[in-house]
Amino acid sequence: MSVSFGIFKPNNGDEVNDVLVHMTAVAASLQNTHNINVAILRCLDCSWAAVFAVGKEGSESADRTPLNLPEAAAFIEGLKCEVKIVDSGHFTLNSQQTTKGELFAQLSLGDIVSVRRIQCGSKRQDMLSYSCLAILKAYFNRLNGVYSYSFYDSLDGKRIIGLGIWNNIQSALALVKHPETNPALPYWKEGGAKQLKYHVCQVIYATQTVFTTTDCTPGFRI
Repeated sequence: MSVSFGIFKPNNGDEVNDVLVHMTAVAASLQNTHNINVAILRCLDCSWAAVFAVGKEGSESADRTPLNLPEAAAFIEGLKCEVKIVDSGHFTLNSQQTTKGELFAQLSLGDIVSVRRIQCGSKRQDMLSYSCLAILKAYFNRLNGVYSYSFYDSLDGKRIIGLGIWNNIQSALALVKHPETNPALPYWKEGGAKQLKYHVCQVIYATQTVFTTTDCTPGFRI
């Protein structure tokens, strides 16, 4: 699975909600022309927003190269206020774990989502990527309140992002309030991670995909 991801922060005290209105309109347009699903996340302190765009089934070439995934800048093109792109890039799925009974992970409108950003050197991504896979297998079931967790490797070999879907804000924030309970941190630091950042957000926009006749909540599989 191929992903385009970007974090956007307004400059000069502009409201993030103004940025979100613009990005939502752009997402509604791009999701059809680019054959993608889009989720827009708002950080809990409302200081920035993020876009998570996923190529739909059949939108990749045979060698798994992403086709027609937009650059992060596409979501703020034409925006009147100044916005800084804090982080952006194209990624591919590394590993994923879901709770028992869940066959796949999905992003839906209103979901509480954690975003883990791991900055790594050009020669360290493979090692850190493997550690993410191993950590999920060993420790995922010990995390309280998590529905799914997915890690994605950047195509430039410099970053890994992790997306966790949680049942409530308190569960997602537990790793912030009690970092000593996170078994992954020592492995990542030993593996050469340069920066480890963790944020909690909420999905405020998601492409409408109906999975069942009774489920009409906007959302899509990741």
